[in-house]
Amino acid sequence: MFRISRRRIYLDYASLTPIDPRVIREMKRFFVSKYANPSSWYREGVEARKVLDRARKGTADFIHALSDEIVFTSGGTEANNLALQGALAGARISGIKKPHLIISAIEHSSIIECANVLERQGIEVTRLGVGPNGRISLDELEKSIRPNTFLVSIMTVNNEIGTIEPIRDIAKVIRHAREKLARQYPLFHTDAAQAALYDDLFVEKLGVDLLTLDGSKVYGPRGVGALYVKRGTPIAPIIYGGGQESGMRSGTENIPGIAGLAKALEIIKMEKVKNMMENVCAQRKMMVEGLKKIRPDMRVNGPSETVDRRHPTDEVLVSPHILNISIPGIDNEFFVLQLDARGIAVSTKSSCLRDLDESYVLKAIGGDSMTSVRFSFGRWTKKRDITKTLRCIAKILAI
Repeated sequence: MFRISRRRIYLDYASLTPIDPRVIREMKRFFVSKYANPSSWYREGVEARKVLDRARKGTADFIHALSDEIVFTSGGTEANNLALQGALAGARISGIKKPHLIISAIEHSSIIECANVLERQGIEVTRLGVGPNGRISLDELEKSIRPNTFLVSIMTVNNEIGTIEPIRDIAKVIRHAREKLARQYPLFHTDAAQAALYDDLFVEKLGVDLLTLDGSKVYGPRGVGALYVKRGTPIAPIIYGGGQESGMRSGTENIPGIAGLAKALEIIKMEKVKNMMENVCAQRKMMVEGLKKIRPDMRVNGPSETVDRRHPTDEVLVSPHILNISIPGIDNEFFVLQLDARGIAVSTKSSCLRDLDESYVLKAIGGDSMTSVRFSFGRWTKKRDITKTLRCIAKILAI
């Protein structure tokens, strides 16, 4: 069992999940054996290739894809950049002039910043606004699609407020646009880094062409991720070299990391049972109810409630492992430091927004990012952790 320390409580799983000890054991096997380059023809290289192939199949099985549709990357950021820049390169090869990109205003920073760079290079970018719950408007999306739109990129679960976007409905809008335009475009990409733990990622049912996974969000190793690329999707590489990963991502493969990612996904698949979902939902509910008793004016940013997924007619608006709240009057950075001094790790916003004073996600939904705090729960969060955190918050706010 993992514990960050006997005296500390970790409530920042959305930022980084601790590596599962079972994943570490799996990776250690390949630091001392299967060390050869998988492109080599001698015995050690062939053995390394077998490990790579098994990991690729395991990763593909997790999202119900084909093995040759998986491209391993250095993480979610690279996978997102490959999706945007690779799709753009493919669109230009296909003859699309003045390519147009659609994203939401609350995407992960790797999407936002990549889009900003592409825009400075002359690419047209539409940033869809979101409502108070963090969801895009399907009508606005439909109106925004043009004949020269080469890609729509909408994340599955927002990493700051936990909003779940209606990916299947978005796919229907895009599919209808393709039929009207009588072409393969626009392509559809989703960043599913935060969704892998609690959502069934069945790529065919989701209707996506490209999908991002990140090892650091699934109790796997840092520095490894994957991009699902549906067969026949026109996308070009952005890294060139020896032609690894079917030419999509050159560079000697990180066998220990890739094996660790596959193991982490295997564990999720084995443990994706009712109790796992119920535990995290209960933790979030307990935190919300406790905070409201301490400060009735506390506000939940984004969707306030999770829905019991055992009832398929209910629409789930928020992932259970993320809770973003605003407490009027607090200085959130000082508040986080006060919790840290008491042995509790939480965050004010996405760790990827290090140099920004405020969260563009909360700004987009009309929230106050200067008074907001994000709690995120995970595999080793206990009821006593929530109880202690609430007790500490009550003391801090009483000062």
